[in-house]
This record gives sequence, structure tokens and C-alpha cells, in this order.
Amino acid sequence: MSNTYELFTKNLNHGSPIKEHPLEKTDERFKNTYFDLLYITAQYENEDTENQIKFIKRIMDGTNAITVISDHIRNSGEITPDKVSEFTRSCIALNMQYIFFTDCMLIACSTGNLNKKQVDYLSEVAAALEIEQSDVSLLCEYVIAILEQSTDKYEKANKKDIHEIYTHILCYLRKFVCGAIANTKKCLHFYSMSHEELSPKKVLIMSETANYNSCEIFKETIIFENTRLDLSEMTQINDFHIGFNCAKNVIFKHCDFINGGSFRFHGCHEILIEDCNFINFSNDAVFDLNPDCTVKMKKCYFKNCGHESVFSNTTGGIIRSGNLNRISFKDCTFDSCFALGTFKGGIISFNNIVEATDCKFNNCRNGMYLFYINNGSFKGENNKTTDCVELKG
Repeated sequence: MSNTYELFTKNLNHGSPIKEHPLEKTDERFKNTYFDLLYITAQYENEDTENQIKFIKRIMDGTNAITVISDHIRNSGEITPDKVSEFTRSCIALNMQYIFFTDCMLIACSTGNLNKKQVDYLSEVAAALEIEQSDVSLLCEYVIAILEQSTDKYEKANKKDIHEIYTHILCYLRKFVCGAIANTKKCLHFYSMSHEELSPKKVLIMSETANYNSCEIFKETIIFENTRLDLSEMTQINDFHIGFNCAKNVIFKHCDFINGGSFRFHGCHEILIEDCNFINFSNDAVFDLNPDCTVKMKKCYFKNCGHESVFSNTTGGIIRSGNLNRISFKDCTFDSCFALGTFKGGIISFNNIVEATDCKFNNCRNGMYLFYINNGSFKGENNKTTDCVELKG
């Protein structure tokens, strides 16, 4: 890591307070010792600690510390073995060992290449914190990715993360990862801090199976957060869909989905969709649900979404399902959505248990009803329709 000094000063030394650091939720006594020991790390085998101190101050500012750095410079000279032992026990009990060791490595690496004494010091810290050697190696890879702000290096390391250590250092990862912030055995989490576009090819690569018209994802938890996904490249050729299989939780949050085929949920349970836009899902229903799905949508926007079929079993333009799924819409807007076919079903849904509150429906005319509830039910409150078919039938 010959250029770590430059990377540190460029990417970590300057900037705003480090928010969402796990230390923020601990008590003042623990915080004080934490900062004392970070300063000890900063000055170990290092005569110039200016950059390290600036970095520690960013952590302090982000965790609402009531002390100042001069307090910890003074206190570091009074640290006793007993106090260190008490801290390490507390660190392990609070599950803070991974973030503390990461902070120590970031600070130590700020001087450039580590010398043998610094490596030995960090090894002793890891041993005291009872961090396994394989996890130390993984954290080293994470630190390199953080210093280089490299999504590719981070994703490569994350595949090895069997203990989900990444969850303890998200305060650093969220600042640069654009892609899979988690791709572990249980979780696939796509994320971008600045709402950047996620390539459909990356979704294909991260899925377990993929062919000419679909990809299938098998994880307990699947999250799309703060991303933009344009599937036009896929849907121009065929009716491309993304399948979610046997997931306990599927979450879409602060996302834009454009020119899609459909999202299909098989064996899934809880689906939460919040503050998302769905534009031009006109080849198929936006969502295809299995019988056991519960769906909650809040502050979502749908435009030109629906399903046109020559078959007699068209069962919903936004949600294709006649399985009595429990579905709630709150503060959602639907513009120019439709359900067309021999049997037109419901533009929004067909035969489900639906609640809609504070929703707006504009120019949804192509279909029989907004909600068809022959074998289901509909409960609505404070909804507004403009130039639409009947609300329910």
C-alpha cells in the first residue's frame, strides 16, 4: 500500500463528520476510552499525527462526543493495562471490535507503508479483541477498498464475508459503494449513495440463474436502495423479468425503475416498497405475486404501467395476482396505468385484500375498474380519482 498516505489524506482526512458510526450509540465512558486508544494508535511509531488527529476529530464530530481531542491526547498517557482490558471486554460485549479495529487500521495506514512494529501492534489489537485471523484478513481487504474508494475491490472482498462483518463498518462503505454493498449467503443489497444508475448486467451477475428473458435471485433478504435501474436494454429484446425466490424480506427504497418487464415474487413473504418510481412497465404487470406475499407500498409513483394481454386471464396491470394477497397503498400516485385484455380485471389489482389511503389516480381509463374485488376486499380512505374508470368493482 505504497500510496495509502495520499489516499488517506484525499478520501478520509478531509470532509464532514462521519455519521452512523456504531460508536454514536455507546455511553460517554466507552467513547472516551475509544478515542484515547485511537490516539495511541495514531502516535504509535509516528512523530507527525496531524492527519490522524483530523480523522479522529471527524469520528468525534459524527458521534456527538462531548470531549475535545486535547482531552484524549492528555488521557492517552494515563492509560493502564487494566483500563485496556476493561475496554476490550466491553468492545466485544457491544460487538464493536470490528469497527474499532477498522478505525485503528485506517489510522495506522495513513502514514504509508506499515513498519514491522505497527504490524505487530495491530496484530496484538486483533488478538485482544478476539478477531479470527480470517476476519482480520477480510478487514484488511475492506480497508484497502475504503482507502481506494473502490466498489470492485469491496465487492470482491464481500463475497468472502461469511460472518457479515460489513454490517459493522457501513459508515465507511455507504460513502463510496455503488453496486452490491452486500452479496453474502443471506443478503443481496444494491446501494448507491448518490442515486447512481445500476447496470442491469450487474444484477444478472449477482443473480443465481439468468437466461435470455429473466434472472432469479435466491436470498433471505433482497434490497434495492437509492439506485436507478433502467431495463430498456433487456426489454427491447424480450419480456425480461427479475425473479425473487424464497425471500423473507424484499425491500425497494428510494429507487427509480424504468422500462421494466416485471418483478416476480415466488415463495416470498414481506415486501416493502417505499419512495420508489416505476415508469414504463408496459410489457407486463409490474409485480407478479405468489399466494403468501404481503405487500406494503408508501409514497410510490407509477406512470404508464400495466399489462395488455390477448388471453382471457389478465388479472391486474400493476399487480398480477388473484391470490388474496394483503396489499396496502399509502400516499401513492398512479398516472396513465392500464389493464387490457379479453378479461380486463383491475388496473391496479385483481381479487386481493387491499387498503388504499391518500392515493391519487390520474388518467387510468384503459380497463374495467381500478380494483377488482369479486373474491377479495377493498378499503379506501381519502383517495382521489381524475379521469379514471370506477374505483372498484
